[in-house]
Amino acid sequence: MNLLELLAAYHKEWIKMAYKFGAGAYAEDIVQEMYLRLNKYVDDPERIMYGDEPNKLFVWVTLRNMVRKYQDKKDLLVFVDEYHEHDEFSEELGRENEESLDRFLDTIFDKAREMHWFDYKMFELYHTTDLSMRDIEKETTISLRTIFTTLNKAKDYVRENLYEEYQEYKKEILN
Repeated sequence: MNLLELLAAYHKEWIKMAYKFGAGAYAEDIVQEMYLRLNKYVDDPERIMYGDEPNKLFVWVTLRNMVRKYQDKKDLLVFVDEYHEHDEFSEELGRENEESLDRFLDTIFDKAREMHWFDYKMFELYHTTDLSMRDIEKETTISLRTIFTTLNKAKDYVRENLYEEYQEYKKEILN
């Protein structure tokens, strides 16, 4: 039996796990991505086996990290409002609303450019690359605490300064 067949036997369990991590409607997609990732990087299925079944802790950690990466990308849109409010209308975005989204994201970055240079560069690096805070720490040798504090400060700045624009954006999307 190959790795994909072993993992697929627990498919519903993995979806439930991803859903509980906060993947929502994207749980199925993230689980499919996990299959591809494990198939690519795990050359010997015995490495992730615990007895005669897959090591659920290993899969749990992989799924958790993938959901976090997904949420990091999604966080840019929830800076100025609560997560659950954004999640309600995010799936209703259609092609006609893509331009509106692009304009709003441009507004976010325009406002972020008004911040201190370091704060903006950290904001830009985090939200325009696939680098996590720990990856940024490794690449730049800036402490994780400084990165975290800077990104929180940037998030608060954007949230405070774009709340009204975000409310207008929501109305535009919902109408």
